[in-house]
Amino acid sequence: MLTLRAKDCQFPHRRQSTRRAIRRHPKRSVSSRLFAMKVFQIVLLFFFASVLLSTAPAQVVAPMPTRVQVSSNVADALLVHKEEPVCQKDSSGVKVTGSVVIAITIDKSGKVIHTHTLSGPKLLRPVAVAAVRKYRYKPYLLNGTPVEVVTSVSIQIHCRFHSGQA
Repeated sequence: MLTLRAKDCQFPHRRQSTRRAIRRHPKRSVSSRLFAMKVFQIVLLFFFASVLLSTAPAQVVAPMPTRVQVSSNVADALLVHKEEPVCQKDSSGVKVTGSVVIAITIDKSGKVIHTHTLSGPKLLRPVAVAAVRKYRYKPYLLNGTPVEVVTSVSIQIHCRFHSGQA
């Protein structure tokens, strides 16, 4: 048969004795608690400092682009004024019909500042460029600031030219 003696149950006895010691020495308990709090604060400080220093360096914010490329559908939605191509009214002559595709650059105020023909009949290109240069657009805003826009425009033209020009 097993018998338990006081020696065998030392752990609960120690716990009680430490509790008594804290009660007997209140100054020690307060100072030890303050010390533990200070150590905890220092450990937290070093932990957060190591986390902040171990992360990737601060990312450099890319500067806002001054020019963006948008689809022709977006540009059509921003179109304020569209000028029709001007052709000479000549009943006799060569009839030229076609579609001219022009790459354009729109400045911050909405004016067409640069044109470049991409495709279309050679006779219709100057007429199409003259018409597109008169287009006006709403400024395209990127994060609230206007930027230049690069896009393409397609124009259908039906003209008659003198037989000497064609």
